[in-house]
Amino acid sequence: MSKPGFRFSDADAVVIAVAIVTTWLLLPRIGTYAWIPVVGFGHFFLFCNVFRVRRRSELIWAAVFVLNFGAWTASGRFAWSSVLLVQTPLTITVIVAQIRSPRYRGVFARAASNQDSG
Repeated sequence: MSKPGFRFSDADAVVIAVAIVTTWLLLPRIGTYAWIPVVGFGHFFLFCNVFRVRRRSELIWAAVFVLNFGAWTASGRFAWSSVLLVQTPLTITVIVAQIRSPRYRGVFARAASNQDSG
């Protein structure tokens, strides 16, 4: 099992850079929709590297995001503020549930386990 805490690799740096460049290149062509790579990969990084969220929770978050994004787009009233107004409470719920889990391995995991045993 890997060590608890924050993780960052060269591959993470590449993915983040690609998401940023992709967004920058797409912005003039597709407008606000160009933010999809940053939002998607940003949450992926947050869940996988910072809080180390369980895969099932990540997949639930992703499914809700796709439905949320699709519903706002289909309604013709898409705005990132609307998408994030729906998505942010789920993001917070997923992170808090993971932190409270006895199997938590993310950022500050050692500090949390030391407090419980002290």
